[in-house]
Amino acid sequence: MDTETIVIPSNHDRERTPIARISAILFDLDNTLISTRKSDVITTQKVAEKISREYEIPLPVAKQASETFLRRFRRCVENPMMTLEEWRILLWVNALGEEYDDLAEDIYVIWKRYRYRNLTPPESTLKILRSLRKQYQLALVTNGPSNSQWEKIKELGLEDYFDAIVVSGDLQYEKPEPEIFHRVCDNLGVRSFECLIVGDRIETDIKGGYAAELGITVWLPLDEPGQLPPDPLPDYTIRDISELQYILGRPRKNDSSKSKRLSKPNKGRTSTPPGPNAPGTSASVSDETSSEAAPESFPASGAVSETED
Repeated sequence: MDTETIVIPSNHDRERTPIARISAILFDLDNTLISTRKSDVITTQKVAEKISREYEIPLPVAKQASETFLRRFRRCVENPMMTLEEWRILLWVNALGEEYDDLAEDIYVIWKRYRYRNLTPPESTLKILRSLRKQYQLALVTNGPSNSQWEKIKELGLEDYFDAIVVSGDLQYEKPEPEIFHRVCDNLGVRSFECLIVGDRIETDIKGGYAAELGITVWLPLDEPGQLPPDPLPDYTIRDISELQYILGRPRKNDSSKSKRLSKPNKGRTSTPPGPNAPGTSASVSDETSSEAAPESFPASGAVSETED
């Protein structure tokens, strides 16, 4: 094994499913498959620099406006009374202040373009998904308001990589509740102990995996200062999606188990994306940002808060 690779099996007493019996892999979205937190910070910096150049906004003012937008956007990602575009433009209006608020629509377009450019998964991640899908059924399980999560999934072209996609905002439950995992298992036609879950949050992905009695839990932690030891312990800890290969082992030859499972009636995705112009309707929290921040006084009543899962 490469000495740079860190795959840490936990030594707790939980009985893991043997790798050979795993038939489905469940992935978290934000900060697992896509680097949401890091990408949004980079986008904020790039937007500030661009609007300073193009609209002659003093750089300190542009930086303050961009940082204010990001802070408020993370805390209130959707407003159920508005479309995503309307809500984000309003956030930019307030972040820019009276002197520059007439630029809010144009700056929103710039922000969205930069955001999805920076959120796009690297080709190496997509290659891993394509390879895994030859042997396993793949599912995406993400907490968050329906409109914003489905926008990310569609803008990044992720639908084609998964056999099932679940957004908690379309349902009455979310991670770590076991029902959301069981929903995916039913859709895939597998039993919970045949599934492996990969996620960045102990509180939702790992605890939820245990509650749903999934076969194996894999933690991909964010590198954060002062991070506490995981509780409960995951079955494995990795530092990059590519390290899954060291857990799963060599590709299985002549494995017809996936084709047999897929021959069952396909139920389609387990949650339904909203229409392209639908106002926000979900009060679900998101995979994306911290739940510990106190809300500012600005965001309008009814806005949906967002937390990382």
